[in-house]
Amino acid sequence: MTFTTPDKPVDLAVLFPELAGLARTAVRLHPWQGEVTPQESSLGGPLLWPADEPWPVCTVDHDDPRPLASAEGREVQRRRDELGERLNELARAGEHAAVGPLYPEFQALEAEIRDFRRAEYAENPAMALPMVAIAQFYARDLPELPFPEGTDVCQVLWCPIDHEPHYAPRPEVHWRTAATVSEVATAPEPNSELSDDCYLPAPCRITPDRVREFPELADLSSDELRERIEKWEKDQDWGYNENLSAAPGTKIGGWISWIQDPVWPECAQGHQMAHLLTVATAESGSRSWKTWLPVEALAWTKFEKRVRFALADGRTTSTSIGVDEQFDPTTFTMLGQSVVPESVEEEIIPSPTTSRAGWT
Repeated sequence: MTFTTPDKPVDLAVLFPELAGLARTAVRLHPWQGEVTPQESSLGGPLLWPADEPWPVCTVDHDDPRPLASAEGREVQRRRDELGERLNELARAGEHAAVGPLYPEFQALEAEIRDFRRAEYAENPAMALPMVAIAQFYARDLPELPFPEGTDVCQVLWCPIDHEPHYAPRPEVHWRTAATVSEVATAPEPNSELSDDCYLPAPCRITPDRVREFPELADLSSDELRERIEKWEKDQDWGYNENLSAAPGTKIGGWISWIQDPVWPECAQGHQMAHLLTVATAESGSRSWKTWLPVEALAWTKFEKRVRFALADGRTTSTSIGVDEQFDPTTFTMLGQSVVPESVEEEIIPSPTTSRAGWT
């Protein structure tokens, strides 16, 4: 199975020469569910992890509902619960200014409870949650990765629950040399009680697909260039961010396709970190599919027509109909309201019900 990103309808580096120096190569991975071995590159597949090397566990505290046994610990919990209820009351009353001064005390009580729990449950701490295999890449398949000298395997794992401050899985990256692994370990089963199901991937094969990317508007340092691009795209059928700049989907390197304002993390020494891997939930979105949906995927992708409109009471909403169906705003009603005819906008999008064995 191969997947190929279609050519772009316009050449951004010609339209905006300043972008030429910002171009990066990204490797779209196009995960395809199927059996893989530790000797292959994969997403969510088995790792070439040495049997004599301990499997990594998350060393960050996780939510733990177990009660504390000590009187001192229970007293701290009581104070924490009372303060938590007070904070909730202030928030419900809209007195947000009063919440801030009290929150550090709540955090301090939470820290005390964690210390008590570490001591009382030292033999079975909540922090020892097995990391989950997310990706394995061999240098022969993904030479674009910055493999340290003497290594040829990159392994990415994460803790499968949200962690502060970004409310996302906590990742780890390991580099190793395949020839030094003689016996492969079996990964422990994920902790299904504590894990978030959406962070437990199915084994998938990958099909590397190289594309040229440009930074999204928010990552451009020139306000003047950003303004010219925004003015240009008003007269186009393509959106710069959605269709022309950074690829959506799971990929290695390139620019980030942000779902929020850019937040580039820094290392402990204060250096901006480089983008290594994006793990996404979909290949493309309802607008980006026109330029990013793989050519081969068009053969099985089903489409529908999304119709947006305003109701007579001012509310805006939408409905979906077949691609060949006609929407009649004069007879259609929703929520007991008629449709404002001049507000109707139609768009062809991939159907959420599109399915194909193995596509993920």
